[in-house]
Amino acid sequence: MQTQELATLVNGNLKGDGKVEIMKVASIEKAQTGEITFTEKEFQSTNASCVIVPQDFSQTLDCPTISVKNPKLAFAKIAEILHPPKKRESIIHPSAVISQNAKLGEDLFIGAFCCIGDNTEIGDGSQFRAGAKVGDNVKIGKNCVLHPNVFVEDNCTIGDNVILHSGVVIGADGFGYVRDGANGYVKFPQIGTVIIENDVEIGANSCIDRGALGETRIGEGTKIDNLVQIAHNVQVGKRVVIAAQTGISGSTILEDDCVIGGQVGMGDHARVLTGAIIGSQAGVLPGKIVRAGVWWGTPVQPLDEYKRQNAMVKGLGRLKEEVKELKKQASEKK
Repeated sequence: MQTQELATLVNGNLKGDGKVEIMKVASIEKAQTGEITFTEKEFQSTNASCVIVPQDFSQTLDCPTISVKNPKLAFAKIAEILHPPKKRESIIHPSAVISQNAKLGEDLFIGAFCCIGDNTEIGDGSQFRAGAKVGDNVKIGKNCVLHPNVFVEDNCTIGDNVILHSGVVIGADGFGYVRDGANGYVKFPQIGTVIIENDVEIGANSCIDRGALGETRIGEGTKIDNLVQIAHNVQVGKRVVIAAQTGISGSTILEDDCVIGGQVGMGDHARVLTGAIIGSQAGVLPGKIVRAGVWWGTPVQPLDEYKRQNAMVKGLGRLKEEVKELKKQASEKK
């Protein structure tokens, strides 16, 4: 695309030649002729053919610039156009095992050793990479991508434009047991479902457990990183971001537009209110209500309070030495 077309795409202000051809995106350090990059501050040099810059950018460059409010966002939108996801041809591999009563849409790619169960429905344009498996009575929407070795268990529902990366498991049994004295544990029924709404992306080797008696739900536009565990009956709202190695216990609710850092642990029946941001490795106790704002620490607390407590803990060593010195001085005066 030409630079003027790209500027129009991101509603930016072009400075320089509007007919420069752009083929790819690249980092500012490695960009070459025919490539576009972005910056949020002044820099020394680049070989890019175009640079996306902030609106208050004052540095003079040898190449065209596109000034926008959010350069990183504009760069991502351009990257979506210049580097679209790979679209595979419509084909069903001979090794795929597909139930005779499955309902298949049009323009599907079903790769080697895929399995599709009884009464399952697959929407138009979806792609099943090698080894992806779908159980019975599953509904999968349009233009979904199931990467290799994804498993969607029985009776789950997947919306449109959902991406499940390699090793994702949807609908495994939740971790629910009832103690029976010396007899050990009796498994609580795990017969609910999982509902994943439109435009969700789930990273490699993450697991979304089915509801015990109801549903586990992942809201529209939510993005989940690799190695995330979401337990039975959890309700995740819209546009939530969850980073890697986070574990969310049963019946916890995450409202819309929350941001959860990596390695966060949440107890059962907690509630994270709309707009809350929880920092990495924080611990949310069972039943805790986390309000909007930035939170950190274990147990989780507002960021400013966490910083004050952390500063006090770091000062304990100095305080200990001061107390020792005072005791020494008091002893010498006796």
